[in-house]
Amino acid sequence: MLTFTYRAYGLNISSEIECPELISADGAPDIHVRFGRVPEQLETPSAQGVLYQVSPQQFLLKPNHIARFLVTNGSDVLVERMPEATDDDVRVFLLGSVFGALLHQRGLLPMHASAIETRVGAVAFAGPVGLGKSTLAAAFHQRGYRILADDVCAVSLSAHAAPLVTPAYPQLNLWADALDKLGGRNAGLRRTRSLTKKYGLPVTPQFSTSSLPLYAVYELGSTNTDQISLSEVKGLAKIAFVKDNTYRLRYLKGMARREAYMRIVSAVAQHIRAVRVARPDGAFMLDELVNQVENDFRL
Repeated sequence: MLTFTYRAYGLNISSEIECPELISADGAPDIHVRFGRVPEQLETPSAQGVLYQVSPQQFLLKPNHIARFLVTNGSDVLVERMPEATDDDVRVFLLGSVFGALLHQRGLLPMHASAIETRVGAVAFAGPVGLGKSTLAAAFHQRGYRILADDVCAVSLSAHAAPLVTPAYPQLNLWADALDKLGGRNAGLRRTRSLTKKYGLPVTPQFSTSSLPLYAVYELGSTNTDQISLSEVKGLAKIAFVKDNTYRLRYLKGMARREAYMRIVSAVAQHIRAVRVARPDGAFMLDELVNQVENDFRL
């Protein structure tokens, strides 16, 4: 079977699934993605949810009518695709939840965040689904900032226990209304899935390919006032802040990695500037939001 070679999150990937979002690369693979038979259940799961099961060495994800994915020891991904699934359907889960679980298995901290390169280091925009992380990153991209990651932001520790953001891949995933806010159009852009109005915006010319120290994380939220506000999180509260913005935190239950996870969370909390950003419910106020965040990390 034809095999493709890519690089993402600082890892070389050998894949039987073509992923045009990723950067082609050579080198001995750290990760193998293969098609094959995947069990419907793990033999001895230590934790589970509606669509997944976890054990210390394995993670099973089974989104309905898409595929079953088995991730083992942070290095092997086995994919059993359902007949009705499209390539786009499979890649959305592979590059999202599956890689999130794989990063957890490898001892990295995947944050639910988009990230950009700035003069002070990496700056990440975190928060729940639908709060505008990708839209804010795209607005900074329009101002000339390089993109590091979208939605899944991988953080590791340097030799001196300082947090580093490792580049993901050069694409921002944006809803049609977000493209409208940015003054762009979806014509010519590929939908991330056929049944959604979310589009993949390539950012290859302005993609950062080097790991950078994580300087700040801005957690996006909303407010019923008509003003944007920024409030810094300090002290021990920063640990909860980092935990709250971990990608698929529930997957950790059952992986037996709590001690390693808390070590990296504590290091990140110690080093970063943590800021909560509240924007009005009724209006995104994108230009003003970019200005205020930019002014804050330039201080």
